[in-house]
Amino acid sequence: MVLSTLGRGFVARLVRAGLAALIVTALVVAFESVNFFFYFTILSNILLAAVLAVEAIRPGWMGTNGLLRGASTLYMAVTGLVYAVLLRPIEADVGLTSAWINYVLHSLAPAAAVIDWLLFPPEGRLARSVVWAWLAFPTVFLGVTLIRGPFVDWYPYPFLDPGETAGYLGVAAYSVLILVIFLVLGTFFRWWSNARSVPTTGA
Repeated sequence: MVLSTLGRGFVARLVRAGLAALIVTALVVAFESVNFFFYFTILSNILLAAVLAVEAIRPGWMGTNGLLRGASTLYMAVTGLVYAVLLRPIEADVGLTSAWINYVLHSLAPAAAVIDWLLFPPEGRLARSVVWAWLAFPTVFLGVTLIRGPFVDWYPYPFLDPGETAGYLGVAAYSVLILVIFLVLGTFFRWWSNARSVPTTGA
């Protein structure tokens, strides 16, 4: 109850507003071309900035909208993890030339999203189906990327480029791996939220 109250307090609202503004600033400064909007990182940060802004303006909303909050948290968690494990070690081109922008979008924002969820999870219980709902957008993103890639001769990440991996078999292997990460983290976020909520309806 104390944490829930703190999560809706002035300081928490101010922090969320500040983070939303910082993310938006980083996105505006980093924008270069239409391909910018075909990075999962960029789309996830746009969603997170919107969620944080709404939380800052209407703190009561954060306790009831587990679907969108959970989606933004999951997408940002995967963004940070995939960047740290697959992209940063090979110094992959992720479309961000500025170090501070890269830090905000790939490290700070993911950490903030996860911490916000862990400290202030939704109050209502989340159904099992919510995890699959969270996977809808990543699935669409993957499909659009693979269909669009050959036409524009561009892929947002090397592990989605058949020319950079062992063809489409390599892309499939990486996609399955990342899908497992989505499922594991999504299941964990749902469990964490439900373990700290007051039971209302069946899960």
